[in-house]
Amino acid sequence: MTVGQKKCCILLMGLTLSLAGCNSLAKNLRLGLPKDSPTAPQSFTAEQMVSYLNDNSRRVGTLQCNNVSIDSRQGDQNAPGLEGLMVLQKPRNFRMKGKVVGQPAVDLGSNNDEFWYWVSKAEPVPYVFHCNYNELSHGQTRMPFPFQPEMVIQALGVSEYDPGRPYQVRDAGKTMELVEVVQGPSGPPLQKITVFLKEPAPPGKPQVIKYLLRDNAGKDICISEIYDIQIHRETGAILPLRMKMNWPQERVEMQLRFGEFIMPVLTQDQTARMFQRSDLGGQPSFDLARGMPDAPPTARAP
Repeated sequence: MTVGQKKCCILLMGLTLSLAGCNSLAKNLRLGLPKDSPTAPQSFTAEQMVSYLNDNSRRVGTLQCNNVSIDSRQGDQNAPGLEGLMVLQKPRNFRMKGKVVGQPAVDLGSNNDEFWYWVSKAEPVPYVFHCNYNELSHGQTRMPFPFQPEMVIQALGVSEYDPGRPYQVRDAGKTMELVEVVQGPSGPPLQKITVFLKEPAPPGKPQVIKYLLRDNAGKDICISEIYDIQIHRETGAILPLRMKMNWPQERVEMQLRFGEFIMPVLTQDQTARMFQRSDLGGQPSFDLARGMPDAPPTARAP
């Protein structure tokens, strides 16, 4: 990965995970869980762990955070903070836009067909990188950075787990791990690991404390750690308040704080506009599945 790509990734990850504003922890953090919020599994079978995760996930259909901020680091260098907007509509509609000093800096999105990201300061060319999900599933896509929007949705605790998948459960001392083998974008399979505390979590703390993406050699590709939680008033959904995402091999990490989440009702027109990359049509684009730039946009007649 070139220096320019790493800088691009820092900004991308910064936006991706900066799903919240700077509201104080004291204001947002609640003591304990409402009676109707998901409770810790009574025993850590794969069935009960998946049931706990899906109980929380199914409380959320559309999720939005209007004030976005993040502190990020790559190696020994800090990246400037980002501010922006995040909206998701399950299962795959996702959009994140971020600014630095009031200027557009990052755009990350997904719909049922594809995902994309754009970083204004990427070098040597600020491409809109995009990839079709069908092409990605073939396992031959070369990713400049091991990232997809689905990682963010999982870290938010609103990704649904298929009860029919062959999960493995591992005892790790004070924690239990739910392990799923998934197809990696470049071919070899990867492990998705969801880490639970064995004991019921203290007030304001998460029951699920980590989400890991790990290769077959045992190297962690991505680590999402949840430190504090907040509870959505209307649904009882458990959502992160403070978290960190880390890509060890690239030496990239983000410290995140989340403000209040809302669950808006989007019209069909809003959905169509929000979850498309058409408003980035003036930027050069790059197809990750083909491994080459797209043809330049056709100039419009005056």
